[in-house]
Amino acid sequence: MSNNAADITAEIILKTIKENNMLVYGDRIVTGVSGGADSMCLLHFLVSHAESFSAEIIAAHVNHNLRGDEAMRDQKLVEKYCASLGIKCEVLSADINSISEKTGESCEECGRRIRYEFFERLCGDKGKIATAHTLSDSAETVIFNTVRGTGLKGLTGIPKIRGNIIRPLIEITRFQVEEYCRENGISYVTDSTNLQNEYNRNKIRNIAVPVFREINSSFEYSVKRLSDIAAAYLGLTDSLADEALEKARVKSGSGYDCSYLKKYDITILRHCIIKVLSEAGCSSYEERHIRILQGMVTEKYGVLELPKGFICSTSQGVLRAYKKRSSVLKKPFSDDENNAENFRNNILFPKTDSEFIINNQKIMVQYLTKQRFDEITNINKLLLKNALDCDIIQCETQLRVRMEGDSFRQRGRGVTKTLRKLFNEAKIPAEKRKDILLLANGNQVIWLDGFGVSQEAAVKDSTKEVVLISKKGM
Repeated sequence: MSNNAADITAEIILKTIKENNMLVYGDRIVTGVSGGADSMCLLHFLVSHAESFSAEIIAAHVNHNLRGDEAMRDQKLVEKYCASLGIKCEVLSADINSISEKTGESCEECGRRIRYEFFERLCGDKGKIATAHTLSDSAETVIFNTVRGTGLKGLTGIPKIRGNIIRPLIEITRFQVEEYCRENGISYVTDSTNLQNEYNRNKIRNIAVPVFREINSSFEYSVKRLSDIAAAYLGLTDSLADEALEKARVKSGSGYDCSYLKKYDITILRHCIIKVLSEAGCSSYEERHIRILQGMVTEKYGVLELPKGFICSTSQGVLRAYKKRSSVLKKPFSDDENNAENFRNNILFPKTDSEFIINNQKIMVQYLTKQRFDEITNINKLLLKNALDCDIIQCETQLRVRMEGDSFRQRGRGVTKTLRKLFNEAKIPAEKRKDILLLANGNQVIWLDGFGVSQEAAVKDSTKEVVLISKKGM
């Protein structure tokens, strides 16, 4: 074994790759290269060992156009270095400010999405993406998660592998990276924004970490041991949570029975909740949200709004998580428009009391207990026409206008008809049909404006919770 620091670092990187089966013979490796020390170290290492893996190395650089001349400086350095190594360098120039304004994302979120979409395009079906995250990055992530409030997952740090993304430098520190670059004569740039303590991560890196390192010079490795222990416990609880969720899944498949889940130990229950959130695509939650949701499962009732438009509900004793959709249809359907394209603009039916506007109509959704509903219908029987049994509402239930194949079995009629036939019999003018709102599970219409609820959705003696829909023009 060499005593040269760069050689020792290279051996650690190679060991990380082999022990975690990051690469196989003949892989295409798309390497994200910003021009910083970490990514230049990674590129140098991969090119130096490409022959042993028979790997195709492609450098990928994204110019976010956020730092003016400095950003162009970074791009030119990467292009020049790739030319010296004799490898392909793919560059994407993206106006992140402009794109993020249109999408509503933060610049950081938008930049990350643009980068990984670019990397994926270069990868093809079987390629891999190599990123230059280090042990220092992982330790900083653990601190950041801890300060914000986290559970075991947040203590595991940055994973070595996620899908087709590999992180060969995840076992070495930033200091080792810089030593590797120095001993191999590798030039790199420093992003000036990394030195600004306006950002929380920079405060951790530039202020907190140096203090921790004064206390323990092997700070990153101590955090790594904590992450390894957390990962081991997480693996066990994940397995038990999977088993619990499988048994608690309701017959419709659109949620989990709270009565069953609340029997489990609190540790297993919280991991069940985390998995349900993950299934819905929700990752922006904090420990306080999990604690609230644990109480909701125990009580079997409640609704919690989570960051980025996600909702978690335990209505009717069923745990569900879903993302709110835009509350305005961009335009109504017409007979000659592409309904499949327009269908993407529809609204997932809200699971809480809501008001919103569609096609200049104010729609009001109210959830009531059966007892309360019975009290008010004794006064106003007309409410029955637009009242649904809450059990009919699924995660995919949509509020929209008609589509090809829609059918409706009106309450008390006993006959299922297509909407086309129903509208013809009711002599509704063709120009008005495109604006008639409905509620549907797939092509099964369960409420149709002007016609009322379907037989399947009607309130019954056994109903526990009622959804009341009302509407007024604007």
